[in-house]
Amino acid sequence: MASDELVTLLDETEVVAIVTRKQNGDSLATPIWSMVVNGVPYIRSAYGETGWWCRHVRAGRPVAFALGDGAIAEVDRAAALELPREDITLTPIAADDEVQQAISAEMERKYAGAPRSSIDVMLTDGALDATFRVS
Repeated sequence: MASDELVTLLDETEVVAIVTRKQNGDSLATPIWSMVVNGVPYIRSAYGETGWWCRHVRAGRPVAFALGDGAIAEVDRAAALELPREDITLTPIAADDEVQQAISAEMERKYAGAPRSSIDVMLTDGALDATFRVS
């Protein structure tokens, strides 16, 4: 189960940094969005199954979140890797699961100030297929 600190981070921080491992073992920090619905954190890949962090997760590689403002990963991925981390488990959520609507609604609320094109890509079938519960 994700710590209270991580759930709060995923709920209150606009951009979080997910840390995955490449095939060669190197860590990679990727800035992503996160949503919390009824106290349960979720993430979704804007690029669906083709997003590299999603491919790393599907390959069974270790995954963690950087405990800090993940926006740093947008400009300096190496700096994001210096932040403390919390290892997590990701569980896929079926595209037709009823919680998907609540996740999408929370994403629309949390990121209302984002460009519409950024929100729309997170609502595609491919993105829904790449939605995970964080624990």
